Amino acid sequence: MKKPLIMFLVLVLATGSAFGQGLTLWTTFGDQTLEWLEGEAASFTAAFGVPTNVVRLDLGELRQQALLAAPQGQAGDLFIGIPHDQIADFALGGVADDIASFATAAYLADLSEQARLAYTFNGRLIGLPMFVEGPALIVNNDLVDAVPATYEALIEKAQELTTADTFGFMYDVPNFYFSFGWINTFGGYVFGSDATGSLVAGDVGLDIEGAIAGAQAVKDLRFEHGLVPAGTNYDVANGLFVDGALAMIYNGPWAVSQYESAGLDVSVHPMPPLADGTPFSGFMGVQGVLMNPFSTMRADAANFAKWITRTDAQVTMAQFSGRIPASISALTQVADEPFIASFGQALLDSVPMPNIPQMSNVWGPMGDALSVILESEGSDVGATLERAAADIRGN
Repeated sequence: MKKPLIMFLVLVLATGSAFGQGLTLWTTFGDQTLEWLEGEAASFTAAFGVPTNVVRLDLGELRQQALLAAPQGQAGDLFIGIPHDQIADFALGGVADDIASFATAAYLADLSEQARLAYTFNGRLIGLPMFVEGPALIVNNDLVDAVPATYEALIEKAQELTTADTFGFMYDVPNFYFSFGWINTFGGYVFGSDATGSLVAGDVGLDIEGAIAGAQAVKDLRFEHGLVPAGTNYDVANGLFVDGALAMIYNGPWAVSQYESAGLDVSVHPMPPLADGTPFSGFMGVQGVLMNPFSTMRADAANFAKWITRTDAQVTMAQFSGRIPASISALTQVADEPFIASFGQALLDSVPMPNIPQMSNVWGPMGDALSVILESEGSDVGATLERAAADIRGN
């Protein structure tokens, strides 16, 4: 017997899962979001008389066990909390259903376009989006009196605030997840798309003129503007912000609780547009629920998927756990929750990370490229990106 199957059997015994006796819900959620899901499951059972069993798994384990056990009828009926850039594994493995026929027109109309595209793979809606996340401009209000109106003004303000005691603006510059915002805003892209909106793996836009301009703008943060010292990474930038020594950082909602715990007065804003009006547009992630096509309770599973993605549920999820709703109307209803509303507004111009398998070939070459570009003032941005793009294309 293979080891993964042994692990799976242990998992079933340990959790007391009884497949076929109500809905089994596999989730990656933890902390408050898990509590919220357990509450929604209890409410669903009370409303419809369908028993539910929530089982928490790490993402890698959930994916492995779904691929192994779903065809045997021994997996959860739903997989909840799956990042959109992982859905290709489930779809290509045959363990995620096209759920478009179960989604109501009202639900689909209420989704942001980015969230819908994020959960679309090969022209099919693979699951229902629940919440979004991604980086935005986070400001220490004790150091910044007014948020600059343009990116160029942000650079000037950051230079003014860079003194012997403080830094003006910083982020995890060698990390492509964050620096993609510059590359995309200045005209680059990861993969192009066809007329249907499906991503085209052979169309790599990381060495075109706009991408080179964006990567040059990242390099300028260090060498021309003097904002980002050598060796800056996530821990450095985040640590300086926590210590109150950094005025502005490009970071995500996951960091806000740490900043509040440090006693900082912070606010969240969209990264300002370029002076010519071009919106700043970085990556966003989407998480949602997938339905197991081998489930013997597909109707109940679909109803539960719709239950936890309805507007009211997304509102309570946001209020309970700080998640940013994928539902436009739910986001409107939490407008009085400053961080949720601000991140929601900031992400309106963001683009979903590509959800095709070829994205796994991007992170390494682009991370290496950014490190080379930031290494010295004489680095050749264009040539470095050309090498990275060639690696991604497999040339």
